[in-house]
Amino acid sequence: MKKLNVEKTQTYLASKVKLYIKLIIKEYGKYIPITLLEQLNSMTDYRQIIKIYDYGQINAYANRNQISMPLCADKVLNMMSKMLGYGINRNHKTYNTETTVVNNNGFGTYLLHVFISGTDTKGYYDDLLLHETVHFCGGDGSSVLKEGMVELLTRMLAQKYNLRTSFCGYPKEVKLCYKLMEIMGEDTIKRLAFMTNVKSEIMYLRETLGDDIAELYIKVYEIAEREFYFKYYSHMKEFNNILGIFKKIIFYKNIDYSQVYSIIDEYSEKLNSKNKK
Repeated sequence: MKKLNVEKTQTYLASKVKLYIKLIIKEYGKYIPITLLEQLNSMTDYRQIIKIYDYGQINAYANRNQISMPLCADKVLNMMSKMLGYGINRNHKTYNTETTVVNNNGFGTYLLHVFISGTDTKGYYDDLLLHETVHFCGGDGSSVLKEGMVELLTRMLAQKYNLRTSFCGYPKEVKLCYKLMEIMGEDTIKRLAFMTNVKSEIMYLRETLGDDIAELYIKVYEIAEREFYFKYYSHMKEFNNILGIFKKIIFYKNIDYSQVYSIIDEYSEKLNSKNKK
């Protein structure tokens, strides 16, 4: 595999970001804070958003100023490309039409796909870009639920417009948010995804859907945060370099949201009982 041409890749990703921002505004614009929406609509230089450098991990990340892509991923993928079997099935996919939104595809699933399909660094960045662009457009990733919402909206957008994404990010958190969406409605999840803090989210839920929904959200939020933090996030410093990739996969597998599902199911049963009366 050829060494990454950073400048050309940056230009390529910028062209994709331009399209993605327009589609995100089209689908979710009414949920984006007005000041940020005005900034997004007035953008002309999309290349300045994309930063490609080595910060020790192979994860991408984004804030409202830039989207960062991991240059060290190029080293990892170059090592993988020398292994027997790399690129054995260029058409390999991790999903089908039924599993684009909700599935069990974790990071381990995605790395196996990268190996089987022979995904290069440019393609790897492409798989991460849509999710990170939703973050750039104000999709807050400040909590477990918000990260799950951003990935959920990413997959829904990719499915609707046939866009490229990994369909492998935060599968457990996506399932949680999908369950909440069944109770709260799609519009509510979209609105929560672009809010800036949990106090605003809870206040909005109280005002629109009532205290019971707000209390459910608080419980789910608190338990999910603890589970994610102690089982995964507190180990983030261990996820650097090659060994860290495998640690990342192992620690994520240990996350168990069964207590959260019990609370959601209990709420749903009570709600169904009330509706039958």
